[in-house]
Amino acid sequence: MIKNSKENLTVGKLLGVFLPMFLCLLVIRFVEVARGIDAATGFFKVQSPLHGLFYAFVIACGAVLIVGSFLSKPAGGIRTIGFRSPWLCVMSVLTALAFLLDSYGAFRQHAAIGTVGVTFREKMSSGALPLTLQGVFALLSAAYFIVLAISYKKGSLLAKKARILALSPICWAAFRMIRHFVRKISFVKVSDLFFEILMLGCMMLFFMAFASVTSGIYSDGAAWRITGYGLPAALLAGMLSLPRMVFTLIDKAAYINENHPLNPVDCLFFCFVLLLCVTAARLPQTAQPQEAPAA
Repeated sequence: MIKNSKENLTVGKLLGVFLPMFLCLLVIRFVEVARGIDAATGFFKVQSPLHGLFYAFVIACGAVLIVGSFLSKPAGGIRTIGFRSPWLCVMSVLTALAFLLDSYGAFRQHAAIGTVGVTFREKMSSGALPLTLQGVFALLSAAYFIVLAISYKKGSLLAKKARILALSPICWAAFRMIRHFVRKISFVKVSDLFFEILMLGCMMLFFMAFASVTSGIYSDGAAWRITGYGLPAALLAGMLSLPRMVFTLIDKAAYINENHPLNPVDCLFFCFVLLLCVTAARLPQTAQPQEAPAA
């Protein structure tokens, strides 16, 4: 098996595989949140081998999407900019707003914590420093997605010039992940924590590939990672966010652990990746992106 060797394995077919997986995982997750998780602690109410099987099933679904993207020749030719897309423009703006909300939440939470420790080690172990840096990079990520929105509106390569700014979402996901690791709790017994760590890892890999392909830096052979890591990240983001959204509206205190609330960025990331993949599936593979004429 060779990378990008399957010409008939299109992005559309990868999305066709993604959909039933997502629906299946979503139904199981709804049942799990409704009946199997103690909202006060985040732990399972009853330990069961079924929880481990669900973990394995989620990982297997992600692995199928990664391998499928690796083998797909069309996935290896995905374009991220250089074309007009009103829908991606709108989605980029909404994602930017979600990052702004995340930044505001991070700074507000940091203010509530107050000054914790004086040394670098103390600030890291308490989570105060990662929280601050998450807020900073969320702001920069919002700016990057505004640049993307302009690129999609005009069909230009403007985002290609924002090479440093393109690293912001990677750093945001990294510091958010660090905050999870400094918590002294079992990430295996707390499913929200386990799945969020997997999601953030896939998000980082997706944003690395997206920055590489969009900026044209070390982009050769990197395009397949857009679907390869983007779809598993979207799978996890949607699986976590939709139940949280529904149960937050029903009774947040009864179903949602306070350490794992609904995050708007996860919701919009899910929509952005799917829309990007749908758009990429419809673009002619042989067309090359062109600079939009100056206004």
